[in-house]
Amino acid sequence: MNSMRSLFLFLFFLFAIIACRENYESPVKSPVTGYLVVEGVINSGPGATNIRLSRTTTLDNRTIAYETGATVIIEGEDNSTRILAGNPDGLYSASDLYLNNNIKYRLKITTNAAKEYISDYVKVRNNPPIDSISWKRENSGAEVNGVQFYISTHDPLDSTRYYQWEYEETWEYHAVHQSRVKYQVRNLPGDTKEYKAVFRFPPNESVFDSSLYFCWRGNSSSDILIGSSAKLAKDVINLPLLYISPGSEKLSELYSVNVKQVSWSKEGYEFLERMRKNTEQTGSVFDAQPSTLNGNIHCITDPDEPVIGYVSICAVQEKRVFLNSLELKDWNYQPPFCPQDTLINNSDSIKAFGLDFIPTNALPCPSGPCIEITSFLMAKPSCVDCALNGGSTVKPPFWPW
Repeated sequence: MNSMRSLFLFLFFLFAIIACRENYESPVKSPVTGYLVVEGVINSGPGATNIRLSRTTTLDNRTIAYETGATVIIEGEDNSTRILAGNPDGLYSASDLYLNNNIKYRLKITTNAAKEYISDYVKVRNNPPIDSISWKRENSGAEVNGVQFYISTHDPLDSTRYYQWEYEETWEYHAVHQSRVKYQVRNLPGDTKEYKAVFRFPPNESVFDSSLYFCWRGNSSSDILIGSSAKLAKDVINLPLLYISPGSEKLSELYSVNVKQVSWSKEGYEFLERMRKNTEQTGSVFDAQPSTLNGNIHCITDPDEPVIGYVSICAVQEKRVFLNSLELKDWNYQPPFCPQDTLINNSDSIKAFGLDFIPTNALPCPSGPCIEITSFLMAKPSCVDCALNGGSTVKPPFWPW
């Protein structure tokens, strides 16, 4: 639940708004360390369990106050214990818990300041597999022919009813231009520099430096995405998941979205609904105002101290899909504007760019005759090196090609 971040959670303490031009000061003062925020779901099956701890901050504080150095334990009513290893940024993790579905468990947290927090014992909830992640071209507001993804699931036992989803996007994109030649720089006596043009690979027109050309970028969901079939006769879900605007870079080559699904109790789902309203719908006098976020986690060191979070346990379901740009007609992706300039390979041309130059036109070849470069095509670095646009040249392990 990324939107449970501390930056937003201080809204929990407000029960009035700024009216007209008068300043409003909340009568409830947050302590210097803030109140504990607990995020995450205990994964009862295979895969990782990740619990993140942080502290509430004031509205004008843009920094997340992570809670590090704590001891985090999953306790069973059968006296079993599982310890979560602490990581940077307040993350506490364990792998492949395989909890007993017939036993209730709780979360116990002991902070560096020796404060103890315990959740209620909760049962392991049923969580059916994701049926499908589908997409179709749709309009959204003034946008025409974007891509809308949908999530579908169902529980034949009609027992789950309350769901939440998180997703991670990954997409491949390319540099605008392919690079086959580069400059090598050598310092010479007298503050002179030698700029020598060399091929990145053997001089073959079909070869270019792919390490600068192929990149991947990612994004995680930030909104609280929830859905319920409680008012339906059958436990069937088919809801919008995410929308991609037309022409987006995300679908310029190959796109992937990986969705995780968890299930909640009715009380936990209501907690998420209040959280969603508090973080997404406040902003005007006509919006729902912040409400108290009572979860199922309590401070036993100080029973009057509020704790923000709700513990749920289920086997996390996961599904990944890919969408190739070739499946889309008229996507109309426009790469960044990257004009090319021609540079003649002689000393006068090089000096025009403010560089000292010693002519080294002849390029050695691994085999066969040498090739002489008479001119170059130039572009700004971000047009040639895709990593300069915020992505990574490391291909994800799940990428299909």
